[in-house]
Amino acid sequence: MVRYEERSPTRRSWLILLVVCVVGWVGLSFGEGGWVIATILVGIVGGIAAITMWSTGLYGNIRLTDSELRVGRSRVPLADLYPWGVPENAEQGRAPLAGGALAPTLGANIMELHRRNGTRFRVQSKNPDALRAALDEALTPFR
Repeated sequence: MVRYEERSPTRRSWLILLVVCVVGWVGLSFGEGGWVIATILVGIVGGIAAITMWSTGLYGNIRLTDSELRVGRSRVPLADLYPWGVPENAEQGRAPLAGGALAPTLGANIMELHRRNGTRFRVQSKNPDALRAALDEALTPFR
């Protein structure tokens, strides 16, 4: 059973990017350079934006089930997590970011989780309070 899920970017974000690219292409194609320059410019800028959005989804999607926490490409069994809750104000050290990202996105809410073996890792979440509550509930059977 899925207890918590965060998907980034949303379908709405992709639709906004598509609309902006189409409007930009139409606006630029009537200029001096014509459709060739418009295609190149919109292709480069839109491509960079699309790759950025895709990578935030690849490295930042969160899915919490009854047995594991999946953050991006990382999968952590709940049995490996410290079972007595998630600290609210854990010290924000240099623990690695779960999911495979090298750094958190700008303005991300970061929470730090502890494993049973004493290691730590960080998770970036849009709603850390909801994730913390779902983790507390999911970790109950492992206590």
